[in-house]
Amino acid sequence: MRKSNIFLPAGRILRCILVGLFFLLNLMVVPSLAMEPEKTLSLSLEAQFQVNAEGTKETQVYRQEGSYIIRAKIIYRKPDFSYILYLAPPMIKGRRILDNGKLRIEYIPGMSNSKYSSSLNSSLARKRREKSLNLILANYTISQLPDEYIAGREVYVISLILQYSGSPGLKTWIDKETFLPLKQETYNSEGKLTFSSQFTEIHFGKKISEEELNDIPKSVKDRRFLPPHQVISDIEELKEISRFSLSFPKYLPSGYSFQEGVLLNGGQRVALTYTNGLETIVLFQSPPITVKTEDNRQIPFGGVLSKMGVKTKFWTDKGKTFVLIADICEEEFNKIKESIE
Repeated sequence: MRKSNIFLPAGRILRCILVGLFFLLNLMVVPSLAMEPEKTLSLSLEAQFQVNAEGTKETQVYRQEGSYIIRAKIIYRKPDFSYILYLAPPMIKGRRILDNGKLRIEYIPGMSNSKYSSSLNSSLARKRREKSLNLILANYTISQLPDEYIAGREVYVISLILQYSGSPGLKTWIDKETFLPLKQETYNSEGKLTFSSQFTEIHFGKKISEEELNDIPKSVKDRRFLPPHQVISDIEELKEISRFSLSFPKYLPSGYSFQEGVLLNGGQRVALTYTNGLETIVLFQSPPITVKTEDNRQIPFGGVLSKMGVKTKFWTDKGKTFVLIADICEEEFNKIKESIE
């Protein structure tokens, strides 16, 4: 399970007009007009599609067995082009991700095992961000902290606290001029820091040649893109096209709602996803299968694996295999499992 990652020129003109009217009507002059944190967060959702920028980002990943750093060069070019080149650690060095607004390709030059997915600026991705924002506004207390500087640029600092538990969910540092998030910290349900990413340097307005970046293997260019999975956002439609009878949880923790169903392996497996805006619960189901871990160990059914608060449970029931993944407390986790029908 992954969390969701967080973040318009016409809008700036409108803000300028409103600020001017405010000054005239109130006959006063102030250095700046504070922006509501909810508005700042909303603008940050689409910021990467509104800038020309190049920088280096470092992401610290925290795990029970230790932490490690991912370093990458990142390029944004409006309206929807992005390019990521991984620099470290050695296991992923040289890997690239290119998003041209139509599809997203992860590849290594000279190798043929490329991975395809929908663009981050596809209609599906935009709908996900819109729904996530609405759920965040409903489920989290959003606060603005004192301004800071990241990579030499002044930023808004926004904190998201889950209303139902009081646990931190996300802290984000948003560039005041472009609204691009320059730093983010993500926390699990236990309030422990799991990810911290930050631009160590970033430059805006730099001209970037697409030809310079367009090093996609010819085999990738010549291949017609087909979405690897079918995504359905309507439950009734999902029931109709599924190859087997689906089961759904009758209970969900406060603030969670159905996001979408994903048909995997030609519909042989289905993943139901539920979200509260930041956190995601995933319920996989299929006809009986053998489930293995990343190191090819067979999973004992009925057991629970846990990493940094994220729990994964495997079991069989009613002729189906279920896998439930969620970053929630044990009590809520069991309530979901027991409610599945």
